Amino acid sequence: MSTHLSPEHVAAIERDRRVVVNFDAFPSMMNLPSINVEHMKAVLFEFFDDPRTRIDSVWWNFTEGNEAYWPSKILPFIDAPPYGEWKETGFDPVQTLLDETRRRGLETFFTYRINGSDNDVSGRTPRLAMKEEHPDWLIHTWNKTIGDDIGQRLNGYWNFAVQGVRDYKLSILEEVAGQYDYDGMEIDFARVSPVLPPGRQWENRDALTDFMRSVRSMLLRVGEKRGRPYLLAARVPENLVGCRMDGLDVETWAREELVDIFTLGCRSFDVDVAAFRRITEDTHIKLHPVLDDHHSTDGYRFPPIEVFRGVMANWLHQGADGLQTFNFAYARSETLEKYGMRDTWTGWPTHLQFYRELADTDAMNQMSKVYVVQRRGGGHGPFVVPNPEDWSTPRWMYFNTNMLAPLPAELDPDGWADTLLHVYVGEQVPPDAEVTVRLLLSDDSAADLPEAERLQRVLVATIGHPDSRLENVPPAIGIERRVELRLNNALLETSSVDDGWLVFKARPAQLATGENLVGLKLSETRHGAQGRVTIEKLEIHVNR
Repeated sequence: MSTHLSPEHVAAIERDRRVVVNFDAFPSMMNLPSINVEHMKAVLFEFFDDPRTRIDSVWWNFTEGNEAYWPSKILPFIDAPPYGEWKETGFDPVQTLLDETRRRGLETFFTYRINGSDNDVSGRTPRLAMKEEHPDWLIHTWNKTIGDDIGQRLNGYWNFAVQGVRDYKLSILEEVAGQYDYDGMEIDFARVSPVLPPGRQWENRDALTDFMRSVRSMLLRVGEKRGRPYLLAARVPENLVGCRMDGLDVETWAREELVDIFTLGCRSFDVDVAAFRRITEDTHIKLHPVLDDHHSTDGYRFPPIEVFRGVMANWLHQGADGLQTFNFAYARSETLEKYGMRDTWTGWPTHLQFYRELADTDAMNQMSKVYVVQRRGGGHGPFVVPNPEDWSTPRWMYFNTNMLAPLPAELDPDGWADTLLHVYVGEQVPPDAEVTVRLLLSDDSAADLPEAERLQRVLVATIGHPDSRLENVPPAIGIERRVELRLNNALLETSSVDDGWLVFKARPAQLATGENLVGLKLSETRHGAQGRVTIEKLEIHVNR
């Protein structure tokens, strides 16, 4: 298939959408007995209506995709308050959000979780009729002996190697596209992999490409019928090897221009924008990496604004067309409390500040930033993605695992070899900036030392870890004199200690724009030492 796009379609792709917001439409409203629609609008659009924010496009997703929030002849209607009440009164939340977004002059997409979980609402145990009727259409990955019987609650994920699954999903998307006049549609492959038989995803890639051809053709027909283009986006893993592991042949999708936008990753700071730029060369396809601040990259949930600035600087420097925020706050805590809605977004002040700063990315580039080395796994709980402290290689999916991330990493106990890490710095650091490299370690051999003989304990990560709290094993005092750090092979001066972190001063001239190589080693041998010294986190701080 070779897609011919009309001039009107190309013009729609080229719209300025530097900042895209992807929202779960109603997560904070579930299980409430009733919802005042005006209150709903006040909450969901508070940040959009702030005159200082920049938001260009809003993409609404309606939970897991196996139940409908709209009048559907294919899917069962969601069985939870207040949706039943709305159905009885004829209120359509999908149309309302479309109308309210467009009334504000914003582009809007319908985003569909192509293989979502069955448990749309916590505590319910739905048995979906279509899955009951076609058990041979399903992939089973969950261990049914896990804890709270989550394996028993879920009755499998859709296998897109099966023609019947592809036809069924296409019919759902066609119903939505024909019923609602959105500017585009996103197919979200992050929720949930696998979409093809585990271990055989890549060899079954043609089935998924066939599905994408069908979706593309359907939306082109809908666009032609309504007289304006219906764009198509796809959320895919953040690098090409991840796409291959999950069976997404994005090179073919790009070559045939089956999509208009790739949304890259979900919870990864490390996105291979350059590789996607290479495969989309000579096409109109746009690239939008995704920044998730709920199931975040491990150890960086609700981080300081400087971390967001560093991520944005890196992506723009590599050639991204913009970014998509995911699982960011809708509104201030006091607004949610005012209307009796559940407040789970303690990071909202940073989110609002970030949206405001995105109004002028040139000015943002002149602000202080933090560039971090990513940790693998975490962010979801061990039954979905293994935690880094108890790591095992995920076998049924790449998406959301951050499995290629280098941390945690051990230091050579004999002090011979450097542990090497890459840190991307997406700016030319000015000569008057203050640059520090901050290092957080764990040392198993110091676990039994008295607290007074060790560095301060530090919180490493939260969500997904037992009791939502992972702390380091503080090394013994004095380790700051035993660790050597080289930045692009330049040996930095001995570190100081700040709140349990080792802090190394660097000169701006020692930093490169782009990839930087950090080498770490113990300056003293530890022959026969018991325990491991592990790098938990490494950050480069550029303060202006």
